[in-house]
Amino acid sequence: MKKVKSIIAIVLLATGLNSYAQTTEQSPNPKLIAVVNKANWCAVCKANGERFGAVLYSYAPKGVNIYLNNLTNEKTKEASKQELEKANVYGAVCTIQRKGMGKAFKACGLVKDKKQTSDIAGIVTFIDAKTHKQIKQVSITESDEEMKKTIDNLLN
Repeated sequence: MKKVKSIIAIVLLATGLNSYAQTTEQSPNPKLIAVVNKANWCAVCKANGERFGAVLYSYAPKGVNIYLNNLTNEKTKEASKQELEKANVYGAVCTIQRKGMGKAFKACGLVKDKKQTSDIAGIVTFIDAKTHKQIKQVSITESDEEMKKTIDNLLN
């Protein structure tokens, strides 16, 4: 039963973010850009996806453009890459070393000898909407309060 709940949570996160990105027009003048790295195989995503999605969606009307970087397989990676390149944020998400994300990396099994792969799921990258430079990355395991505090600080 727990496995079924986890699968449902990740499906909700994936479909919710996909439908948001596809059916809701992104703000032409966003204040902040959030890119969520997720994957169907990610334990962190399964455990926190639904809760995190609810927090993040509440900021869309406040000027946060939300994109999904689906790292599930090569096909989803390529599709996500194309969308992120169109938004001019792919470089900020995929080419910068991630620091301070040890718990998320360990949970997803992606840490080897303190080196990370660029395919890290279960994190959100916040990007400055004007410069398209990475501002901050946080794990979706953060509490709702911490995530709201982070986003509120980035918006101010």
